[in-house]
Amino acid sequence: MSTLTLPSPPKAWDSNKEHLVHNNIAPFYQQAIEPVGREFMAVARRHRHKRSLSEDARLEQALEDADSGDISLEEDEPESARLLKSDPLKWKEQDHYAVLGMSKLRWKGSEEDVKRAYRRKVLKHHPDKNPDGSDSFFKCVQKAWEIMSDPVRRRQWDSVDPKFDDSVPSAKAKGEFFELYTPVFEKESRFSKTQPVPALGDKDSTRDEVEAFYSFWFNIDSWRTFENLDEEDTDGVESREEKRWLDRKNKAERTKRKKADNARVNKLVEQAFGLDPRIKQFREADKYAKDSKKREREAAQKAAEEAAKKQADEEKAAAEKAEAEAKERALSEKKDREATKNAIRKEKKTIKRIMRDHDNFLPATASADAIAFQLQKLDEILEQLNTDGLEQFRLKLEEAVPSGPEVLELVLDEEHMHAVEAKAASASATPSTEQPKAGATSTKAAKPAWSTKETATLIKAVKMFPGGTIDRWMKIAEYVNEHGGEENETPEQKASRDRTAKEAINQSKTMQSAQAADRAKLQTAKAVKKVDLKDKPSERDAADIPAAVAAAVPAPVAAAAKAGAAAVKSTVAAATAGASKVAAAVSPSMMAPANASWSTEQQLALESLMRKYPATAFRETPNERWEKIAAEIEGKNKKDVKQRVKELAEMVKNKKKK
Repeated sequence: MSTLTLPSPPKAWDSNKEHLVHNNIAPFYQQAIEPVGREFMAVARRHRHKRSLSEDARLEQALEDADSGDISLEEDEPESARLLKSDPLKWKEQDHYAVLGMSKLRWKGSEEDVKRAYRRKVLKHHPDKNPDGSDSFFKCVQKAWEIMSDPVRRRQWDSVDPKFDDSVPSAKAKGEFFELYTPVFEKESRFSKTQPVPALGDKDSTRDEVEAFYSFWFNIDSWRTFENLDEEDTDGVESREEKRWLDRKNKAERTKRKKADNARVNKLVEQAFGLDPRIKQFREADKYAKDSKKREREAAQKAAEEAAKKQADEEKAAAEKAEAEAKERALSEKKDREATKNAIRKEKKTIKRIMRDHDNFLPATASADAIAFQLQKLDEILEQLNTDGLEQFRLKLEEAVPSGPEVLELVLDEEHMHAVEAKAASASATPSTEQPKAGATSTKAAKPAWSTKETATLIKAVKMFPGGTIDRWMKIAEYVNEHGGEENETPEQKASRDRTAKEAINQSKTMQSAQAADRAKLQTAKAVKKVDLKDKPSERDAADIPAAVAAAVPAPVAAAAKAGAAAVKSTVAAATAGASKVAAAVSPSMMAPANASWSTEQQLALESLMRKYPATAFRETPNERWEKIAAEIEGKNKKDVKQRVKELAEMVKNKKKK
C-alpha cells in the first residue's frame, strides 16, 4: 500500500491545544491515466526524439520564442553541407558564428544580433520542423547559442577564433606604412578593455595624437584569454585531486599562451614605432632644435666667459684688497682676544694665588673634602665671570685680605651665591607676560631688623657650620630661622623675619667690619643676658659699643654688654676662649647631615678610624671592621657606626645627583 507524507504543521500550530477532527483521509487506490490531446502529442514527441521532460520543455519554449512575426528566414545565412554534418560532440572544433549564420559579422555582432540569428536557426532546424527527425545540427545550434549568449564564454571563444589572423607584418615587408599597419591595429583593438582605441592615423596626424597612440598601445590592457585551448577537459573527472591537478596544468598553459600573446603585441608596437615615418620626422625636428639650442648656448657661454673674465679681474683686485683688510682686522681681533685671554688668565691666577696663600679661606684642620668643595665653588665663580667681573672679584678679595680668612670666605660665598643665581637665571630665563594685579605693590614688605637672639644665633651658626660645608649659608639661614625667634613668637612673626642666605652673609659682613674687641663684646652679649649683676661695674672695664657694631646689634644687647662688662669679665674671657676652641675643633665633617646623636668629637673619630681600618683590609670579614671602629668610639656600637656611614653615603649620592 502506498503512503503519503504530509507536510509539517505551520509554526503557529499549538500541539497542546485540543483540535476537532471532522474526517479522515480516504485510502489510496491505483488507477491508470492516459495522456490525451496536447499531452498525448508531447509524450509521443518525447518518445520519438528520446528527450527528457525538461529537455522537451526547453526546446518547445525555444520554438515558441522564435516563432514570432519579426523573424524572417530570408535574412538567414545558408549552411554548407559540411556544416550541416557537424558533430555536436565535437563542439570545440566547430565555428559557432557559422552555425548561427554570423560568419561575416562574427565578433562585431551585438547581443541582439546573436539572439535574432539563434531564433532564425530554431525556426529552420527545430526537430519538429525536420521531416527526417534528425536533431544533430540543432544540438550544434543549441551549443552555439549557449556559448554566444554568455558574455564571458563568448569572449573566451572570440580569443581563439580560428578566423582571426594574429600574424605580425615583417619589418622588411614592402608597402606603404599606413596601409600595412592600420588593419593590423584595428584587428588587435578588439581585445582592448579600454574602448574606443586610438587610431593609427596618417602622415598629417599631430605629434600629440601620435604620442597618445603609442602610449596607449605600449600599456594596452587586453582581455584575451585561452581557456578554450585547454587540452585537458575536467567536466567528466570525478576525483577531486585529479581535477585539481588538471586545473593547475591548464592554468599553466593559459599563462604561457598569455605571455606569448603579450610579447607578440609588444613586438608589433615596437616594430611600428621604429618604422613610423612620423616618429623619424619628430626625432629629426628634436635633433635640429637641440642643435640650435646648443649653438645658442655656446654663443651665450662664450659671451658670458668674456664678461666673466673681465669681472673676475675686477673682483680679483677687489678681493686682494679686501683680503688684506681682513687679515689686518683678523690680526687685530686676535691680539684683542689674546689680550683678553691673558687678562682673564692673569686674574684667575691672582685669585687662585690669594686663595692658596690663605689656606683656601679654611681652618688648618679642614679635610680634603672641604678643600675640594671650596675649590669647586671657586671654579663655578670663575666660570660665570667675564674679565670685568674677575677684576672686581679680585679687588674685593684684596680689600678683604687684611680682615682675615673669615671675611675672605664671606666674599667667596657671596660671589658664589651670585654665580649660582646667574647660572640658574640663564638656564631658565623666560620673559614674564603676567601683568601686575590692580592695587598690588611692586615692593616686598620690609623685614624687621636683626634681633638680639637672631644675632646671637647667627654667631653660633657660623661656628657650627665652618667654611667648606656644603650649602653653608643656606644651612646657617635655616638655623637662624629655626632658633633665632623669641620663646613666645607667633607663626606670623616667624614668617615675617624669614632670613635668606644672602641676608645672613650681609649681616656677617657687617659684624666682620667691626674691630676685633667690639666683635668679642658682641659675641659675648648673649652670655651677659643671663648673668646677675651683683657688683657695680668699674668705669675702667666699661666700654662703649662702636656705632658700626651697634647698628648690627639691638640696643638691649649693647646695654647689657656695657653694664655687665666688669661683673662678667671672667665669664667673657671664658666664653671667648671657649668659642675659639670650638671653632678650632669643628671639623669639615660638619658637611655631613645633621645628627644630634653624634658629637663633633665622635664624627672626627669616625673619619680617623675609617682611614685607620680601610675596607680593603676586611674584604672577607667586613663585620670585624665595624666592630673595631665602634670599640674605639665612646658611646657608639656597631649598629650606630653602620647607620652613620649609610647617612654619609646617601649625602654624597644626593650631591652627585644635584
